Amino acid sequence: MAGLMEDLDGPRTAQQELFYDLEDAASVIAWSVAELNAIAGIAKSSDEAIALMKMGALLSAQKEKLSGYADEVKAGRIVRGKAQ
Repeated sequence: MAGLMEDLDGPRTAQQELFYDLEDAASVIAWSVAELNAIAGIAKSSDEAIALMKMGALLSAQKEKLSGYADEVKAGRIVRGKAQ
């Protein structure tokens, strides 16, 4: 196990950056959805609550896409090329 934890302090590859950026974006979206749902729970009107819940549903769908892309990057099905 100790051998697995060596040499982890070097720079990330472009592929790793892409993966972590996608994962981070998905996490921020998930947090936003949770906040929208909490706000919807205390909304002043049912119209506001419905609008907030729709926004949360749309964001959730985008989060799932980003999570899927991150999985594809991790599996090597999406590869970031070198900048020119």
